[in-house]
Amino acid sequence: MRMKVAFINGSPRKSNGITAELLAHLETKLPGCEITHGWEGLSEAPFACEGGARRAGGAIVIAFPLYVDAIPSNLLRELAAHETGLPPGTPVYALVNNGFYEGEQNANAVAMLRHWSKRAGLAWGQGIGVGAGGILNSQQPGRGPLKSLGKALDVLARNILAGESGSDIYTRPDFPRALYKLGAEISFRAAIRKNGLSRRDVERKLS
Repeated sequence: MRMKVAFINGSPRKSNGITAELLAHLETKLPGCEITHGWEGLSEAPFACEGGARRAGGAIVIAFPLYVDAIPSNLLRELAAHETGLPPGTPVYALVNNGFYEGEQNANAVAMLRHWSKRAGLAWGQGIGVGAGGILNSQQPGRGPLKSLGKALDVLARNILAGESGSDIYTRPDFPRALYKLGAEISFRAAIRKNGLSRRDVERKLS
């Protein structure tokens, strides 16, 4: 029986955002696993053993974008609804992304999910905090500016396959912060022009 890994996409955008991209990359590193999407798969084998007794026989990966240094409200509702009834001891792994340069900005959100896992009677596996998630729109993890992210996903995949825990990892782009800031400013200015505004419009303050 193949190991089952439940992917929980906690992004409000679901299928077309950075969170979905990260889960897709992680899936390529879990060959031979049965990947389910959503909470419903947690009630099926191998999360349930003979005689109906439930046990941990797989893993849960909860991925989401950072919202105000925390967990998005839609995912908070889902977590509250599933705080009981999950197979005890199932390892939980977190994959959190943000638009800041530093992946460490995700630390509070990872800690929140770790506390939820404890309350739900689950085992904490590992948290991966991804900085500069927007780069995934044009780059592949493991290459160039996302080389460190690729390595972190490799570690995460190994721990999932082994059912083991590991230290939380926080990644940032493999180039200087100043270059990331410059690129963000160029993109922001382009968005201003696209919407028919000027820099003065953006900087105007209400009296």
